[in-house]
Amino acid sequence: MADAAQMSRTMSRGAAMLFLATAGAAPSFAQAQDPTGPWTFTFAPYGWLTFMSGTQTVAGQTTTVNANAFEMFAQSQSLISFMAYTEARYQDRLGLFVDVMYANLTAGQSATRSFSVPGVSGSAVASTSVNYESLTVKFGGAYEVVKVGPDRGVEGPGMAGVGQTAFDVMLGGRWWYQRVDMTLNFYGTVTVNTPNLSASANRSQVFANSGIVGWVDPFIGFRVRHRPALGQNIVFEADMGGFGIGSRISAQAQALYSLDFGSALGVTWARGIGYRALYVDYTQGSGLSFFETNLLQHGPLFGVRGRF
Repeated sequence: MADAAQMSRTMSRGAAMLFLATAGAAPSFAQAQDPTGPWTFTFAPYGWLTFMSGTQTVAGQTTTVNANAFEMFAQSQSLISFMAYTEARYQDRLGLFVDVMYANLTAGQSATRSFSVPGVSGSAVASTSVNYESLTVKFGGAYEVVKVGPDRGVEGPGMAGVGQTAFDVMLGGRWWYQRVDMTLNFYGTVTVNTPNLSASANRSQVFANSGIVGWVDPFIGFRVRHRPALGQNIVFEADMGGFGIGSRISAQAQALYSLDFGSALGVTWARGIGYRALYVDYTQGSGLSFFETNLLQHGPLFGVRGRF
């Protein structure tokens, strides 16, 4: 875990430095060229500054989580959820994509409240903290059903699609991997009455661990792509999934804006900002083995994108 924490902090610094370095770069649209072949490929590493709200239940212990990114900063092994998005598009109509996100976040003692404590007797709970380690992989396809607006590609390099708006339908799945560790801090000492929980040596803390929890949600969604000007792109997309197959329900919505800043070796580079919201409600087990994640995560996105 120490190596993972160090790697996570290194990735955080690297992502921030990468974004800041590109933010000062002057646009160089004259060098950007439209791809000549039928296929285009996109790779975009980016980060997500996450805010969390909802409820979390581990081993029958439930707590309400309401934490912002600043409260989590001191507690988390990484504040930003690191992501990498890749997509291959054929003739700009059919797209195959994979979106990977890893996060290790802690909702600290001041950010969690309203807990129930079955299986524990003794003093009242003073505070609690929840650590989330999660890996989410979104995969699927997108197909352009209609594009509106005049084609300005004859006006010069890079002008293809400028002023046009495309509408895509999306179909795919989202694989979730989670490990949740909950620490309950008590006034005085307590006695643990169930094997699903463990206590600290001084019996002032109780630990509830979920172990590894994983599931797959199918989803269906849509995407709107618009190019307002040369070197600029706006994307809005939303999807809904779960449907009781994996989670009871999961949903995501995001809006992104990107601006090209140059090209090198046939790759056009852009910097981007946006905002994402992701909600999931998943349950498994019962009684003192009951696990539930009912959380909304949201916050700003930032990163860079390479396209060739």
